[in-house]
Amino acid sequence: MSSVFDILKERGFIAQLTHEERIKELLEKEKVTFYIGFDPTADSLHVGHFLQMMVMAHMQKAGHRPIALVGGGTAMVGDPTGKTDMRRMMTREEIKHNADCFKKQLSKFIEFGEGKAIMVDNGDWLLDLNYVNFLRDIGVHFSVNRMLTAECFKSRLEKGLSFIEFNYMLMQSYDFLKLYKEYGCIIQLGGDDQWSNILGGIDLIRRKEGKEVYGMTFTLLTTSEGKKMGKTEKGALWLDANKTSPYESTSTGEIYMTRM
Repeated sequence: MSSVFDILKERGFIAQLTHEERIKELLEKEKVTFYIGFDPTADSLHVGHFLQMMVMAHMQKAGHRPIALVGGGTAMVGDPTGKTDMRRMMTREEIKHNADCFKKQLSKFIEFGEGKAIMVDNGDWLLDLNYVNFLRDIGVHFSVNRMLTAECFKSRLEKGLSFIEFNYMLMQSYDFLKLYKEYGCIIQLGGDDQWSNILGGIDLIRRKEGKEVYGMTFTLLTTSEGKKMGKTEKGALWLDANKTSPYESTSTGEIYMTRM
């Protein structure tokens, strides 16, 4: 019988991972807690999230525990990854509403409850941070020179990268540290555009806790023009039938869903 790692690899989900043999061993022999982050800047998930949702379902079916992290704190900053312009900032009320919508959609794929999947909002810990303490405890472990080599920043430098967005990698890395300490989360999963941010969290935990954690990214669904399928691109395909009708979903010729 194939392990969940073999299933993900055979179906072409995996793009990059930090320690292939160790991750494979963990997923085959232990029950691990992992997390995936979701950006709550809309009231529905979209087809670009579908790979990650399927991965969560496969992983939970194999006995592993998913954490769905809603970026309520980071959404108030803005993720520069794959974006050409800065996003507007959101209110806590908007984020709460969108998170509730996400959980309802995710519940069709994974099971929430005691000992099962959980949903957390990083706004619960990020919004109350003392900035000076954060810089002293977390910022000291990050090199600006190294951060500027990350694709998520390089693509924005010509158009202008705000300082508030530049903090995003530190905040996402802190999320991984927080989940590691509170839930024993040892694997962060995400789209391939999150690779640099995931590596930042792995390095932070190694420096702060002296422990090894892991990262895995997945192939991005793209349009025929090679752009990431997302909510900010024209013609986003939502997983809410009230936003994108089933006819629109099946009539598009831009993406292929053969791996699921």
